[in-house]
Amino acid sequence: MGSSRSMLFFITLAIIILHLVAPTIAQDDGTCTEKGEYCLKCSDTGTAGDEYQENLKSLLSSFSSNTQNNYDGFYNSSRGQDSNKINAIALCRGDLSQDSCQTCLNKSTDILLKNCSTHKEAIIWAEHCMVRYSHDVIFGIEQTDPFKHLPSPNYPKNPEQFEPVLTHLLGNLSDRAASTNSLKKFAAGHATVPGGELIYALAQCTPDIDKQNCSNCLKQSVTEIRTCCGKKNGGRVLKPSCNLRYENNSFYASTAGSSVDIPVSKEGMYAYYG
Repeated sequence: MGSSRSMLFFITLAIIILHLVAPTIAQDDGTCTEKGEYCLKCSDTGTAGDEYQENLKSLLSSFSSNTQNNYDGFYNSSRGQDSNKINAIALCRGDLSQDSCQTCLNKSTDILLKNCSTHKEAIIWAEHCMVRYSHDVIFGIEQTDPFKHLPSPNYPKNPEQFEPVLTHLLGNLSDRAASTNSLKKFAAGHATVPGGELIYALAQCTPDIDKQNCSNCLKQSVTEIRTCCGKKNGGRVLKPSCNLRYENNSFYASTAGSSVDIPVSKEGMYAYYG
C-alpha cells in the first residue's frame, strides 16, 4: 500500500513538473498562407491597450517609410515609456534593393496591424522580410522561439546524394553569414548534386546579434532542416534571429550568390558538414 502511494506521489509530481516546463518549450507554431507567402504569429503575452497600440502603429510606420542613406535592410527602434514601451526589429533579405525592401515592409506591417495590434508581441516572416515587435527587450539577444518550419511538398531526384550536398552547403553559408560584418549577416550560394541537380540556399541573421549567437542560431537551424525538411527538395527554417532557406531553383538575385564546392572523401562520397 505504501509503495503504491509513493508511486502515485511521484507520478503526480512528474505531471506537475511537465505542466510547468511545457510552456517554455519552443514550438513550431503560427499560421502560414497556403503557398508560404508569409507566416504570422501573434503571441499570447498580454493584451495591448490603446496607448500601446498607438505606439505600435507609429513605430511600424517609421520602418515602412524609412529611406536612410546607408541602406542595409535592417531597422530597430523603440516607442513609448514603461508598460507602453514597445521594441521592434525589421529585416529584409540580404539581396533586396531598398525599394523592394520597403514594399515588403509596407505589406508586412499592414498584416501585423490588422491581425496582431491587440497583442503585446508578434512576428511575421514574409518571403522577402521579417518584422517583429515586443514589450520585452529584443535587441542584441538571440531568439529562437517562436519558429516555423516550411518543407517543400516535392522530393529531389537523388535523395542519397542530395542530403550531404545540402548539409555542407547550408553549413558553408551559415559560417559565411556569421562571419560577415555587422551591417549584413547574409550569405547565399548554390551547389551541384551528382546528376546535375542544383540546390540554391541562403542563411541570414539579424545584424544586432554577435557572431557566436548568429552561428549558434544557424547551426541549430541546419540540424532542424534534416528533421523537418529531410528528403525534400526545398524548405525553410524561420526564427526571430535567423533563417535558412533552400530550393531547387534560384530564388535570390544572381549577383548575391556564388557556387560552393562540396568536398569529396577518398571513397568518392560527398562528406557531411560538421
